[in-house]
Amino acid sequence: MLKNLSLRFDALEDRILLRLVSDEGEQQLQLTRRVCARWGHDLQQLVATSAQAPARLDAVAQTNLAAAHHQAMAAQATTYRETAPETPLPALSPPQLVTGIACGRRHSDGRWLLRFTAQQGRDWTVVLTSETLHGLVDVFRAQVNIAQWALPPMALEAVATVQAGASPLH
Repeated sequence: MLKNLSLRFDALEDRILLRLVSDEGEQQLQLTRRVCARWGHDLQQLVATSAQAPARLDAVAQTNLAAAHHQAMAAQATTYRETAPETPLPALSPPQLVTGIACGRRHSDGRWLLRFTAQQGRDWTVVLTSETLHGLVDVFRAQVNIAQWALPPMALEAVATVQAGASPLH
């Protein structure tokens, strides 16, 4: 069972470091810019699926509904901000370079699945509640922004920007 999941940008490696702590132990995974670009798109799809917007809505309304749903769900997630240590903590094992991430939903209980595949062919599957998924999306977006990789914004970011800049009608 997953106990802790954390993301942090490693400027020296120019990668995002994903740390998974479970009953089986701890694993550190490195995510490249290319993997994060694909994963961001996949996470956006999971957020849209989670919102369960009616198909009859137009694309803008679906995006707005997904953004509002995401904000509400992410607010329920328990997340912590940790300051990066001056010197990184020693890893129990060397970080594994992730070459692919598959995302989906389990039919039996509706939980979200993330399967990370490493360069060496090993897989790690993480099972998340909806709240944890939405909290992870926020942390992921924050770390991509820290990395300054100039990845295309997620639709959630575009909606937030429009709403923040909106002015009242007179």
